[in-house]
This record gives sequence, C-alpha cells and structure tokens, in this order.
Amino acid sequence: MRMSGKMLFFIALLSNLGLINQQIDDEWLGSTITIPDGDVICKILGHDAFCADLWTKSYKVFTYVDSIGCSSCQMDMYLWKPYVDTCKMKKFDVSFIFVIHSSDYERFDSDVLMYEFDLPVFYDYENRFGKINNFMSTHHRTFLLDKDNKVLMTGSPINNPKLWEQYIEHLKN
Repeated sequence: MRMSGKMLFFIALLSNLGLINQQIDDEWLGSTITIPDGDVICKILGHDAFCADLWTKSYKVFTYVDSIGCSSCQMDMYLWKPYVDTCKMKKFDVSFIFVIHSSDYERFDSDVLMYEFDLPVFYDYENRFGKINNFMSTHHRTFLLDKDNKVLMTGSPINNPKLWEQYIEHLKN
C-alpha cells in the first residue's frame, strides 16, 4: 500500500510535534519550581486546610492546571488515587501537590465532591504559580520534584506505566 505525500507530511508533522513537546519538557529538568509568597489557599474536599507540610517532603508530585475549560478533566483527579495509595503503602516520603488556576472554581469544587477527591488542592486565584514559574505556555504540567523543588522528571504518570516505574525508582531513593 502506497502512502500519499500528504499522509507522509502529516505523520512527519505529528512526529516533530512530539519531539518539540519532549524538548519543552526536557528544558524543565534541573530547574526549580518557586513557591510564591502570599496567600495560595489549600483546600481538601472544598474546605480550607493547612497544607504547609506538603512542601517539606523529600519528593513532590506537583501538578499545575491553568484552565478555562474543565480543570478537573485536565487534572485527571479521578485517576490519581491508585498512585497515591501505592506511595502510602510503600511508605515513600512524597506528597502529591495540585495547584489550580481556574476560571470556574465553583464547578471545580463540585467536581472535587463528585469524584470524592480528598487530596489537597492549592487554589491559585491570582495565578501566582503560573507567573512566577513561567507556566504561561501550558495549561497542564506535572513534575516530580526533590526536597528543594528541583525538577527531576516531567510528565504525568497517569496512564503511562513506564513513566510511573521511573517515578517509583526515584521515590525509592
């Protein structure tokens, strides 16, 4: 079967987009995520919570979501529980940190309750995380951070078993 020139061009374009996205992700390796000063409110199941101890762990799985659409969809909140449970069971010194900058916090709160997402979420009303860390070019980003918030890995382990295995190898140390 012969491929048309248009089909080959399309395949090459998709391959290059993957390489570009990988380059962008790789640029984050070794950089440090800055925690902004001021009030970034932490909530659990929609209620204010004290979450400062999350930042003191040896490792952090840090997910940033800036969305004008479905923030909970981009965050995959209903898929994180098995990953968190695995880390608890193995007694890894890791926290899961979710930062959300949304145009519709009421809808997000409803989704948190609907999915029974009982992990802490930082509500970044003024997009301080996005501005200080230059997340402006992305709507969703997940990093594995060390104790000093240095990026060790990029990418979400959700639905990516090979990446999750790499996360586990870091967390064992």
